[in-house]
Amino acid sequence: MVERTLEKLKKLRGMPANEMAYRIRDRLRCETDRLRFHWNGVGTPEESFSDKHGFSFKQYLQEGPAQRFYLPAIPEEREGLKEFANTYFPEWREKAVEEAERLRQHRVELLGYGEIELGRDIDWHQDPITGQIWPRRYWADYDLVRDAGAGDPKVIHELNRHQHLPRLAKAYFLTGEEKYAREAIEQIKTWIAQNPPGSGINWHSSLEISLRVLSWLWTLFFILPAESFDEDAALSIGGSLLAQLDHVHRYPSVFSSPNTHLIGEATALFIGGLIFSECKHAPAWQKQGASLLIAEMKKQILREGIHGELSSYYHCYTLDFYLQALILASRNRFSFPNRVWRRSSRMLDFLMHLTRPDGSIPLLGDDDGGRALALNQTNYRSFRDGLCTGAVLFHRPDYKHQAGEFCEETFWMLGEPAWQTYLFLEKTPPLESSASFPAAGYFIQRSDWSNLASHLIFDCGGIGIINGGHGHADSLSVVLSAGGKELLVDPGTYTYNTAPEWRNFFRSTVAHNTALVDGQDQSEAGETFRWRQVAQSRRVKQLADAGIEYIEGEHNGYERLPQQVVHRRRLLYCKPDYWMVIDDFRGEGKHNFDLYYHFSPDAKLSFDGSDRLKPGMEIRALVPGAGLRLFLCASVPLKAEIVSGQSTPIQGWVSSRYGKKKPALTLRVSFCSPVPAAIVSILVPFVADSGSPASWQDQKSCEISGLKACEQAIACTVKNQSRNDLMVFSLRDSELEVSDCKMRGELFWLHTDRDILKQFFALNAHSLEYNGQTVFQNSDPMDFVWHEICEETEAANVEPAELEMGEMVYVRDMRNC
Repeated sequence: MVERTLEKLKKLRGMPANEMAYRIRDRLRCETDRLRFHWNGVGTPEESFSDKHGFSFKQYLQEGPAQRFYLPAIPEEREGLKEFANTYFPEWREKAVEEAERLRQHRVELLGYGEIELGRDIDWHQDPITGQIWPRRYWADYDLVRDAGAGDPKVIHELNRHQHLPRLAKAYFLTGEEKYAREAIEQIKTWIAQNPPGSGINWHSSLEISLRVLSWLWTLFFILPAESFDEDAALSIGGSLLAQLDHVHRYPSVFSSPNTHLIGEATALFIGGLIFSECKHAPAWQKQGASLLIAEMKKQILREGIHGELSSYYHCYTLDFYLQALILASRNRFSFPNRVWRRSSRMLDFLMHLTRPDGSIPLLGDDDGGRALALNQTNYRSFRDGLCTGAVLFHRPDYKHQAGEFCEETFWMLGEPAWQTYLFLEKTPPLESSASFPAAGYFIQRSDWSNLASHLIFDCGGIGIINGGHGHADSLSVVLSAGGKELLVDPGTYTYNTAPEWRNFFRSTVAHNTALVDGQDQSEAGETFRWRQVAQSRRVKQLADAGIEYIEGEHNGYERLPQQVVHRRRLLYCKPDYWMVIDDFRGEGKHNFDLYYHFSPDAKLSFDGSDRLKPGMEIRALVPGAGLRLFLCASVPLKAEIVSGQSTPIQGWVSSRYGKKKPALTLRVSFCSPVPAAIVSILVPFVADSGSPASWQDQKSCEISGLKACEQAIACTVKNQSRNDLMVFSLRDSELEVSDCKMRGELFWLHTDRDILKQFFALNAHSLEYNGQTVFQNSDPMDFVWHEICEETEAANVEPAELEMGEMVYVRDMRNC
């Protein structure tokens, strides 16, 4: 014990004084509890209720805590809620009963492993995947990152969150059948018997305890009137429940995991303290929970409303926790500061834009695979119920537009009045189709707000707050969907523990739709939730006007190479039809470049797989109902290969949920070149006609070609009927001649219709000539030039266009050219 304590104390060197003091107190408390554990067999004494309050504990639950919980306490109101659900949403009951029957047979859905059988007598310490049993020891004596001999600790933790129990208890609430309540109680009682306070893996993590507390609370209040929930069961479950809350209170993750762990623990403490307000330690729990929720909202949530770990999944986790706390606080007249409500609304704003037309969200960063509360849905591949709840709380028609149908989770949290509010709330799409979150580095664009819209996310962000533990080396990556179908995907997470090679692959640069230089990741991975070296990313420039949006970002991850390289990616959205992605590499020396595109597991690709080098190439991807044309052209010849399900080296895999992976097609495009070098990708998504599968006929009218590809410049055209768009990217400062144009500048985009110039856009440009006519000319490079020729505009020889730097350039009226 002394050696272990000394080892812990050595780690205190170099810490801030407040953290050092906290950790010393925490260690002393832990070692004191260890002595109690070895002396008495329990680490934290349970609170006894047998002589308290002058009545039974079950009666106390009915007359006290039940009055403060989400569900109604009065029998007539409970019956009314049940009848309303069964009348208007009979499918909820049908689904609940179907799952409850499986749960009675100890068949439980677990992460991406699907449904597993726990056996007749459940051992809550047995990993259901490996069959191995976690050793029983004092809760603080586990090192789950380095010692996972029984299996991935995520698996045993997920099972012991008991998030299936509220759904089992819900079947009792909706049917009144005692067998469902009896089974829920029996599973909890067996857990209590196997897990005395402080003993075993299931007391190791305060977050996991907090999630179990939330599950138990919903279970208890769903089955509160049940005959099988007698006084003995109430006392036993209540004692363990409060002991777990007290453990969280004594050992919060203030410095060990000051991320979603701490927010989840704060939520359980606040809710537990509010519900059990008459109990000895409840006021301290509530105060601690509320204080942490307020403080962490400022620390962890960026001003734009995005969780600072930069994981879409953990953003949903955090928002879910806050919604639970805010709803119960309002029900009990507890006031959180307005800033907590405002930032929660901003979190919903981000979720609204993040959510794709089919209701799903892309898996940016780590994917935990679970939920904060699983009353119906069991993961966050869709968090429409969060938007539904947000629509009711904040009276937001745009949230309702993205949420779709009224969600069951909202009903249980807010009751029948929520349905009435939602029913009469107008369903209105958001005003803007694009949204920018520069502090986080996310830029979200969509063609419109219809169910068939194209939806793209450009990630210019970094690894995330703290140690970047849930971030990936995905700077400048994109994900794309169309027609409610994934086209270019973020492959997900798959695992945290026991398989470092898979952990490192899924968070590596080669697992994302971005570029790799000299075979090196942008950021160097360290331990499971750490990085040795982190790339710094930033937005360089962002412009938007009628018909186009331009975003430019870069990272410095390859400045660590002996010959430094800066990767800059430029995204030009030509609304609503297609995107141009320009990857530009500047620095020193000659390098190997690899560009990766990861496709949906459902995708079928059409591609000439020969090994010969090509100046440009086109790949066509089809998924049911949608497709993508991907054209690539570079400053030097390209070589491409398609990989799927490869194990050495790992490549071509997608994980839609933690613990599950499947082969998927991945395109790798390679070239070797001195810098500067560049490669252009043109992404043209499309959808099939209603009721028919996608085919190449859906895009037969669109023609993409490369006009110029050399060390000096890249030029491409996109033609659709009479429309003709020309893009020219110059790697060197010199005058170029392409098609009917002469130009000098870095980037040009011209849109013509029947050979008449309608729009143009230029960056760092000196001059442009079209069809022999000077469009603009300036001795110094201009930051940007944008002009649109409207038919309604009266004829004029020249028109002034304002520039970002306050300069003026005279733009010739091209209607008569």
